[in-house]
Amino acid sequence: MLRNYFKTAFRNLLRNRQFTFINIAGLAVGIAVFLFIVQYVAFEWSFNRFSKNYAQLYRMNVQYKEGNTDYYLPPGFGPAAKRQIPAIENYVRIADGIASGVLNYEGKNAAENKTFRESNIIYVDGNFLDVFSFPIVTGSNSLSEPKTLALSETMSKKIFGTTDVIGKEINVSNQFGNSIYVVRSVYRLPAASDIKADVLLSFQTLETAANRDGNDWADPNSLQAGFANIYFQLKKNANAADVNNQLTSFIRSSNVQMKNDNVILQPFSELHIAPHFDYPLQTYGSLLLITVFLSIAVLILLIAWVNYINLSTAQALSRAKEVGVRKVLGANRLQLMFQYLSETCILTLSAAFIAVVLVNIFQNLFNEFTGKDLSLSVLNNGWFWAASAMLIIIGSLLSGSFVAFSLTSFKPVTILRGKIQAKIHGFSLRKALVVFQFTISIAFIIATVILYKQLRFMQTEKLGMNLDQLLVIQGPTVTVKNQAEKNVSFKNALAQLPFVKKYAASNNVPGIGYNFSTENITKLTNPQKGDDQKSYSMFIGDDNFFDTYGIQFLQGTTFSKQDVEQSWNKVQKVIINEKAAKELGFDVKENLVGQKIFWEKPYEIIGVVKDYHHLSFRQPIMPTIYLASRSSGYYTIQTDTKNMQSKIAAIKDIYNGIFPANPFDYFFADEKYNQQYHDDQKLGNVFVASACIAVLIACLGLFGLAAFMARQRVKEIGIRKVLGANVGNITALLSKDFIVLVLISIVIASPVAWWAMNKWLQDFAYRTTISWWVFALAGFIAVLIALFTISFQSIKAAVANPVKSLRSE
Repeated sequence: MLRNYFKTAFRNLLRNRQFTFINIAGLAVGIAVFLFIVQYVAFEWSFNRFSKNYAQLYRMNVQYKEGNTDYYLPPGFGPAAKRQIPAIENYVRIADGIASGVLNYEGKNAAENKTFRESNIIYVDGNFLDVFSFPIVTGSNSLSEPKTLALSETMSKKIFGTTDVIGKEINVSNQFGNSIYVVRSVYRLPAASDIKADVLLSFQTLETAANRDGNDWADPNSLQAGFANIYFQLKKNANAADVNNQLTSFIRSSNVQMKNDNVILQPFSELHIAPHFDYPLQTYGSLLLITVFLSIAVLILLIAWVNYINLSTAQALSRAKEVGVRKVLGANRLQLMFQYLSETCILTLSAAFIAVVLVNIFQNLFNEFTGKDLSLSVLNNGWFWAASAMLIIIGSLLSGSFVAFSLTSFKPVTILRGKIQAKIHGFSLRKALVVFQFTISIAFIIATVILYKQLRFMQTEKLGMNLDQLLVIQGPTVTVKNQAEKNVSFKNALAQLPFVKKYAASNNVPGIGYNFSTENITKLTNPQKGDDQKSYSMFIGDDNFFDTYGIQFLQGTTFSKQDVEQSWNKVQKVIINEKAAKELGFDVKENLVGQKIFWEKPYEIIGVVKDYHHLSFRQPIMPTIYLASRSSGYYTIQTDTKNMQSKIAAIKDIYNGIFPANPFDYFFADEKYNQQYHDDQKLGNVFVASACIAVLIACLGLFGLAAFMARQRVKEIGIRKVLGANVGNITALLSKDFIVLVLISIVIASPVAWWAMNKWLQDFAYRTTISWWVFALAGFIAVLIALFTISFQSIKAAVANPVKSLRSE
């Protein structure tokens, strides 16, 4: 019996090749998109789960009395807390922002020598590899000795071409000077790890003052300077809440400035994805983004199922007599439903097979798009395969059951008397489903337009500075005894180049960040209560920085050459921006030149610059204080775009001559700044693709409903043509109802899309407006697409010979 069901179903599907093809195509595309997005979600869910101590690890956060939280803490808290709190089994400190520099390996001959700049370097405690369970390729899992390091498998092959490197030496040059480190381990860096580094340096190296090169703030035992992430591994039966309270008491007694602060232990399981949308702590993944992606996947799958229902029920007229004859011959409703469900099963299996093929064909393209190495095997993590398969099966059964129920609901007498048309005409659920499809599609279109409007706003809005034609050269990291003189020589050499219009040196650049942030800065006279708790971003640069970057002065002027030579900690002069002036309690309309602020000692304000967007539009303009220094972190030159490669080659020759041990790296200021919007551009591409796919599948459903309506009204069309209606009249008649459906969809989709995108825009400190024309444009596009889709069936019905349609009357 079952074999007969499937044989009959297969024949019916072959007999209606057009509808079968459209059904399978819609379902296959929907399932493929679903599988792609679920891959991404499964990968995000799998983060950090490779660690054997996944459930016992916690990151220490401090919540200040003002309400903000920080996870860069004094490293001395780690060992001190373990000594005082018995429930702590291990601690691991990670300093991820202080170790970047230049790696140099001297081989047996010049051909084996390797020198390159690396930013993905961190300092870690000796037990890092063991506690976090990073797989060891060769060597030991301990970095407890000073001046030892571990390399990722990728980095080991990059430097040495092999992983058999235990005992080899690498010179590391960073802000702590030049040191020879011995390789103790090669590890495999898990793709799903939030802690990503290709080089791990022993934190114990910084225990010795000589290895800090005068940077005593980096003492691992310090309870003052906050620059390390601290993770605690609790004992298996430990109560995290109790440990949390004990840590709060500990920091309050250890640091007088933290007497009103609280510790929040963040479970390692919540480090990547927050458990809820109001989560107050920092995470590396985005719950909102994952929710949006998963919603897109489910919505597109829903559109595909709705499309199948529309197309299948549109065939009710042609199969109504088949149902009537089968019932007259003794078939009961359950048997008929099994017959139509077998068709659904064949369609779903065929679509799923094609979807898997599509996923494999486009997998590399999807991986390039996401920047992640994904495959269907990612779904083996946890319950994703089972959940995905169950969702597809249940959805297919529900949609198939609805079709089967609809086709088997007619009474034989009604069918065989030819009165079935009236019954179908009154069944308006199909129209509601088309509205549902186009509501989703139009919402995607509106979201895409608003997203790109925001991107364009960020890329074209005035920044308050000029990044055009600025070439930035990375300063030297490997230093020598007369390094200061060499830095000056390079800067002077740049000034002598005929194509250099302007030049500057700074320790950071717009689009990357500031040098550091600090508190306890107030007006020298009459400071307000709470001023010492405000945070200020500090930027170090020379006297040419403002002119080179086109930053305008509101009052005063830039630093003098003498200020730069003496450096900020001796000259005691600063420049501030408007935001900093307001935070300090000054009125920017008054003359602030000559006013003084207090930061451990008095500093004189010599200038006020206009606010500009140092970082992306996602972030508010920070109150910033500028400090004078020769600077050697970055050298910026302004030049035109003619013969750019020859200009870069000329600068490289000078650079290599003055800084021979340093690799030559450069970038363009505007390109680096726009990289901040890379993730937003990816999100825009997701919405474009989603909108196109949703519209495509919705149009297939609309095509099916247009075919259904044309068949249902075939005799009406014939009579109208006999009475003188032309092709335009008939096309308008059939299109009118569908345009009404699309207009209803626009009305429903517009407020929903406005609410969702308005919420998304709240993440940007500076944002575009949601204009009325966005909804008008989306509606126009939807109507145009609908008309184009309907026109084929409408014109086909309008040009048909009325004699054929009326012959049976």
